[in-house]
Amino acid sequence: MTLRRIVVGLDAGPRGRATLQAAAQLAARMQAELVGLFVEDIDLLHLAGLPFAREVGYPSATLRPLDVAAMERALRAAADEVQRMLATIAGRGPLSWSFRIARGAVLSELRAAAADGDIVVTCAWHVALRAPLAVLCSTATPPEQVVPVAAALGRSLGGAVEVVLLDGEREAAEAWRRRARELLAQAQGPAQVLLA
Repeated sequence: MTLRRIVVGLDAGPRGRATLQAAAQLAARMQAELVGLFVEDIDLLHLAGLPFAREVGYPSATLRPLDVAAMERALRAAADEVQRMLATIAGRGPLSWSFRIARGAVLSELRAAAADGDIVVTCAWHVALRAPLAVLCSTATPPEQVVPVAAALGRSLGGAVEVVLLDGEREAAEAWRRRARELLAQAQGPAQVLLA
């Protein structure tokens, strides 16, 4: 079984661009589809709907009220920006790719994207982990597929990658983690395996 898709949880920051470039190179090498996923964070929209919500402008430090319509426009602009970034990066080589937007809780949407044996690569601030990059997967994706991808991303980006297992019965998850640790020792990659 080989990876069919590598889903990248996208944001417009420089770390997001580097993550996307590394994931695109891996997808091309593995002949997997690259899927860009932008999540319109429902918590931001709820915050914008509160009557006391304010934002501080940068660099002016001007205090402005938040509103849902403005937040939706800002999220749409960010989604457009990351879609253009994905098109530029994916267009550099022979790579099957697509882009989609989801609205919801960020972790829930990333978790849903990790179904069916795919993996999700995201900047870890989305999921509040210690490493700058996270690979999310289910126990349906064998560690033999996940660990080499995580190790390659870590080497490419020069930092630690946390592999987060999103599901599985306790015994199956422990067996997955043991096998992943064996593979990591062989790969000498910087990834850490965590259970979420």
